[in-house]
Amino acid sequence: MSLHEFYDPELYEMKMGISPRVGPLYLSELRDLAPGSTVMELGCGIGDVLLPFARLGHRVVGVDGSPGMLRRFQERLDEEELDGRATLHRCTLPELPDTGPADAIVMPYDLISHLLDDTLLDELFANCRRISKPETEILLDVARFDVGYLGSLAGATGALTRAHDIHDYLGDHSLYVSEQSRYTPETGVLACIFRYEELDATGSLVRTWFRRLRLYPRRAREVTAALALAGFEHVRVEDRSFPDGMDHLLVRATVGHGPGLPSRSAPGHPPVARASSETR
Repeated sequence: MSLHEFYDPELYEMKMGISPRVGPLYLSELRDLAPGSTVMELGCGIGDVLLPFARLGHRVVGVDGSPGMLRRFQERLDEEELDGRATLHRCTLPELPDTGPADAIVMPYDLISHLLDDTLLDELFANCRRISKPETEILLDVARFDVGYLGSLAGATGALTRAHDIHDYLGDHSLYVSEQSRYTPETGVLACIFRYEELDATGSLVRTWFRRLRLYPRRAREVTAALALAGFEHVRVEDRSFPDGMDHLLVRATVGHGPGLPSRSAPGHPPVARASSETR
């Protein structure tokens, strides 16, 4: 038994996670970008969101903390001969690379829930503001804050264990995935341990390993307030149609004086985010 880094390019590409892919939604939301625009993704993984932008001729900038995920992204760029349109940076948020201004910055899959402290969130948005032009669009999604669900995971008996699925794996093998989650109200942190059991064709256990994930679920109104604090003037929350299995809200922002969003104050939202555990 061993504890592995959570984001694994092999498992992700085999779609072992429980979260659907959101690339088409972000591509649609940014369909009016001028040709050759620069699109930066924070937490880019193996490139599912950014690759379609590169195929359209945009310049893409991928930022991720996992060398394995970035390595697989680079391989995919090379396979499609798109390397000239992309730059990849290994970086731990809230730090951002010095890449010059971006036309759009996207943070899919409730990326900001990985920042376990509000100070880190403020620093991230301040860094995004630093590399934004007036018309730069910031797009991110957050899970609806589900008080009842998180409450069920809190307390001495609140840990929830659940089975996710049995997947085909490596030829005739199978992979059984389960999860144990616990929410700590005092810190606001949702801690998840995923267990992976590889079974051979006879059903015998070959090996077991674990991956750990810690998240900080946030209400949409907390996110809009942090964006406003960082200097984004036009902020709004949109109830977009995410893929089945993702009860998320889309948050959009610009610095100001750009054509992207109407001038309106950031709306408050009632406590509404099932904090999904495996977010990729």
